[in-house]
Amino acid sequence: MDESGTVQDVRALHAAHAGYLHAFALRATGDPGVADEIVQDTLVRAWRAADRYDPERGDVRTWLFAIARNLVVDHHRRRAARPVAPVDGDRLDGPGDDGIDIDRTVERWQVAEALARLSPAHREAIVEIHLRGSSVAEAADRLGAPAGTVKSRVYYGLRALRLELEEMGVVR
Repeated sequence: MDESGTVQDVRALHAAHAGYLHAFALRATGDPGVADEIVQDTLVRAWRAADRYDPERGDVRTWLFAIARNLVVDHHRRRAARPVAPVDGDRLDGPGDDGIDIDRTVERWQVAEALARLSPAHREAIVEIHLRGSSVAEAADRLGAPAGTVKSRVYYGLRALRLELEEMGVVR
């Protein structure tokens, strides 16, 4: 199959099945961000394994849901094995150099509150990269996700964090 046909096939799969997959993943995880990632990862895995799909064993939607189910199970296993702390306490608590700096303390509290409002996946990625100083590769290993997914989570997580801070009146 030529490359343009592959792109058209993936677009057709997305158009026909993404809504159903998202609803399934959202019910299973309760997190819209994670559900989006599961849909994306499902379609990527399907695209990569297209040569292994056997229409005699079931229709495409059944195959896609099997992939999505495996991703949901993996998501729950990762969360159970490594509970997420919203923010490293050492980074948020503690006085400034000249004793207690109220402004800095309030800023830390506001950032912690905004981080707590993010999806767990976005919060984990931001904490790993920006608070713990991990590289993308290190964060990917710790979070059990591909590096591209970690980059995407950080990007969209920071956008969501900014929106949360805007809603709180912290930034404009």
